[in-house]
Amino acid sequence: MTIKTDAILITDGDRQQVRDLIQWLKTNRPDLVEKARNPNILQQEQEHAQTFRGKIKQLQQMVPGFTYVHPDSLHGHYHVTPDLKKSAKATAVVMTTSNWIDTVGNLPVFFFAFKSLFFLPALGMALLLSVPVLAASNALSTAVAHGHKGRWKLAIAALVFGLIPLNILQTVTTGIGMEVINNQSALAQIAAGNALDKIVDAKQEGLQFQEANLHPDIARCEQGRQELETMPRTNALEEKIFQSRYVLLHGTLSSQSRPMTVPIEQLPLCVRANRIQAEQENQLQQLRQQLQEFKLERQTLGNDLMFLKQVAPQQYGKTFVEVRPFWRLGGGEPTVEVRNGLELVSLGVNSFQTKLATGQWDQLGISLFFVGISAITSAASVAMGISFPLGKDTQRSYDESHKERVNRFFQRARMTLSQMHDEQRQTLLEPSTDDDNLLEDDYELGRYN
Repeated sequence: MTIKTDAILITDGDRQQVRDLIQWLKTNRPDLVEKARNPNILQQEQEHAQTFRGKIKQLQQMVPGFTYVHPDSLHGHYHVTPDLKKSAKATAVVMTTSNWIDTVGNLPVFFFAFKSLFFLPALGMALLLSVPVLAASNALSTAVAHGHKGRWKLAIAALVFGLIPLNILQTVTTGIGMEVINNQSALAQIAAGNALDKIVDAKQEGLQFQEANLHPDIARCEQGRQELETMPRTNALEEKIFQSRYVLLHGTLSSQSRPMTVPIEQLPLCVRANRIQAEQENQLQQLRQQLQEFKLERQTLGNDLMFLKQVAPQQYGKTFVEVRPFWRLGGGEPTVEVRNGLELVSLGVNSFQTKLATGQWDQLGISLFFVGISAITSAASVAMGISFPLGKDTQRSYDESHKERVNRFFQRARMTLSQMHDEQRQTLLEPSTDDDNLLEDDYELGRYN
């Protein structure tokens, strides 16, 4: 039998479908049936839910939205199943946790970069720079997981050019930050070693400069000797000219035997040049010996920090600062730290990269542990961000036509149920077992579709 009700044709198949739906509710969702029969339970739950939602809303108002990934922002609102809500919550928790681990791991780098500003200003700058990075991480994570028809290009761009590079950078930066925190003494030794290397380089450059730059009299003497060797001596006149030139360069026999106390300016050119060359060679030998002794003392002491303090106290004071932590109430030796924050971070970068590239895993210690945590959570965040929007339930949550089909289904079911109820009242027949409590089921079906 087919009945037309408000332009909707009610068939026997519709009636049977409603009976099956009611039976399914009684079998699988007795809690909804009980709520439909007892409105007080529903009212109490609604009041409790409103109170709970109010507290959650207050908490969300206290916590800025950019500090976490909201689960509701990861899917649409047309068809949201309980499983989809659980998946969205799990994905949001992993993404938020990963971003916070990276942010906390990057905080030391920002802090030590502004270390020269003292503690509170440096901490303020570190927090100020960490906030936009955290906000960007959460926004990119949301954009990736929010991919659906019409937004795939945006999701892919956020993934390839934003989330993955940012996570890699933050993971590496986490390792650098841990390296700076845990190995400040080693980094101070490296800084002292670099300062000593510069001193050695300066000494070597000075030595090479003196070796390459001879006194002008030495060059003039050599030039005169070469000219003297090419002068002809075939006749008396040429011999006289040669002898005059020779005396000018080397002097007479009596002048060559003059004592060392004679002022050097009064000596002939080549005699003067020989004495100057001997003095220069003696100075060069002393410089070579001093350089070797410098290297030997450094190697023998085995502590570049202490050696720099001994041989170059001014450079030591410019490069390092000695601090005594507040927890050392009993005194003790102060801790030596690199004075310039940017230099300290640069040393941390070089140290971490060197250990990582050369396979010195045992020396990375806790830095490697935090890098591992950051890498694992970042990989999980990216993987879940990619897989979540590909789920059928996720895509269906954006499908407006699905919502329309569901609404039309329940509208037809309500119309059918209403028609069955009218037929029952009109025929005065005994209601069948399947049609018991139709009024209550009508209330239930209308309230929980």
